[in-house]
Amino acid sequence: MAAKRVKIDYDEEVKSRPNTMAEDRISLLPDRLIYHIFSFLPTIYIVQMSVISQRWRYIWLSTPFIYFDFHTSSDRVRKRVMFLNFLTNSLRCRKQYMRVPKTSITSFKCEMSSSFPSGATRRIDDWLSFVVRMKVKELHLYGGGYCLPQFVLSASSLTVLKLRNMKLETPSPSHFPSLKVLSLSDVEVYSQSLQNLVSGCPIIEDLHLEKYNFGAPISFEGFFLGSYTFRGLDLAVSGTLKNISFSRVEITDQWLDRLISRLPLLERLTFWRCRWKSISIRTHSLKYLFCDVFNMREADLRTPNLVFLHLTCFAESNISVEAFQQLETNLYVRDSSMNKTSYYDLVRLLSNLKCLKKMTLTTECESALIIQKGVRNMSLPPLPNLKHLTLKIHGRLTRNLKLEESLLWCAPSVEAIEIYAS
Repeated sequence: MAAKRVKIDYDEEVKSRPNTMAEDRISLLPDRLIYHIFSFLPTIYIVQMSVISQRWRYIWLSTPFIYFDFHTSSDRVRKRVMFLNFLTNSLRCRKQYMRVPKTSITSFKCEMSSSFPSGATRRIDDWLSFVVRMKVKELHLYGGGYCLPQFVLSASSLTVLKLRNMKLETPSPSHFPSLKVLSLSDVEVYSQSLQNLVSGCPIIEDLHLEKYNFGAPISFEGFFLGSYTFRGLDLAVSGTLKNISFSRVEITDQWLDRLISRLPLLERLTFWRCRWKSISIRTHSLKYLFCDVFNMREADLRTPNLVFLHLTCFAESNISVEAFQQLETNLYVRDSSMNKTSYYDLVRLLSNLKCLKKMTLTTECESALIIQKGVRNMSLPPLPNLKHLTLKIHGRLTRNLKLEESLLWCAPSVEAIEIYAS
């Protein structure tokens, strides 16, 4: 009991002690650390935090990161008009403070609601005009169905441009001499406007395209997006792309092959929720490939320098991979029901990855990996070089011994097996 009393007494002593130490610690934080913390917070929170420390009272005016989020604002500010007023007044204060030397705006991020009152467009234009004049480097605009003004398309200071749920009109080539990252998600744009935008990015390295909504259907071949298609989109204008991500779009193997052949620096390639049956990739530069597509039936990967592969397919899929043994693979086999033919297909699928030493294998149920003895007697172990196997099963484990026996046959040299069930 004495020890307990000591602990209680100690806790009470701490609680009754003035909180001067915490205040001193806040005051001693360097500006660089404070700005880093602020970069993750909506501006409204930073304004509220200014009462914590005397030194923080005006520091929100000098932080190079501005972040307005309609959805995380309080109920009082969440109303559209009040949100617009808060943002406008905040930037007005920033304009006055910008007269102080050595102040700048590095990043401007604004997450808006799905719609705004009529007349709000001009106010949003004014915000962007201000941050562009201040040579902002990163611009993130989400929501509202807002159409990006033309003066932003010639912002030479921009290095990052991310747009979501907006409209984009680019009647002439853009001018982004410093832009390295471009992300367009659910953006309403005509194909020629998109081409003009990409053509003005001579040093672009990262490109993300997701779920387009084109202004009108165009009957072309080569690049398919739902019921909208277009031909001739040249994403390899500069040849500097290192990372490309396609999400919820449909492309053809021929178009992709032409694109990759013109990108000698391409290191990362992502396909998420795309639709096609076959894919062929031949490149020495690619190091990371993430391929989660619907109805994948055939993949021919000639990527000798690949170090990471994520692939979603079926047991009957014909997968061929040419890569070094250092390749780490995440394989997701969609099949939920198996027959004898399916098990032969699975063994063949895994055999095409026999060079692997490390694999994460995901499946719908444990029965999909309990390979029948008759199939095992007629086949060679498909993963003779595998040393580490992580198995993820979407369901409960009920036949552990049979599953373990099947896995040890598949990978006779395995040193560690981790099994996770959900």
